[in-house]
Amino acid sequence: MQRSDVDVVAEGIRSGTAVGTFWAEEERCGGGSVALSSWLVTTTNEEVAATVAGLYGGRPRSRDRQQEAFELMLDRDAIAVNIDGPGSVINRMVLEQGEGHGPIHVCDGSNLLEPMDNAGDLCGCPESVFDRKAAARSGQGPKPDARLAFRLAAASDVGMFVLVSSSWAFFDSLSAAVLDMERGASGARMEIRLQRKVVTTRSGMAVSYVHPILSVAEPDFVTPGHLQLAA
Repeated sequence: MQRSDVDVVAEGIRSGTAVGTFWAEEERCGGGSVALSSWLVTTTNEEVAATVAGLYGGRPRSRDRQQEAFELMLDRDAIAVNIDGPGSVINRMVLEQGEGHGPIHVCDGSNLLEPMDNAGDLCGCPESVFDRKAAARSGQGPKPDARLAFRLAAASDVGMFVLVSSSWAFFDSLSAAVLDMERGASGARMEIRLQRKVVTTRSGMAVSYVHPILSVAEPDFVTPGHLQLAA
């Protein structure tokens, strides 16, 4: 994927193209990120905040996140979205060399994407997902940088939103969606969803995991803007 494709999504907020951001995790003070229990939407536009709240039952949340003055914790896990095509998806693995110094390794899991002189070469990442995750946790390997630009199916005229996540599950779901789009699959209603999973540890403790995914919407999934009353 070309660098210009990355810019389409990555520059969305800075250029003013995107009207808001969906978050499934947030950065911790000591580094790394932690999953959120519900979608967090941030925007600088009060009208956009009101529209999103009206559609998905958003609850205002007080927190200073740079210049985005309005924050909403949504009451819905699944949001139907419209996606223009493969160009709206950025899916790559990135290893940063340090805060403010930029990446030293960018790949798609198989081949290098950057630096451009080496684009297309084998990236050298482990084949095993387990080994990839272990390398990322130790800071020795890249982690997902998955980005999606979309419009709300229930209110597409509001404008474009951006979702950025380092979730491995989101990375995999975007890869599958891009393949479908490149094969010509179109017309299916897509949705971003917070997927919840509970795992019981050996000690008997139940641990809950939440991660975002992009998938084809379930047949009975109806967006607020498409409700119809019987005659």
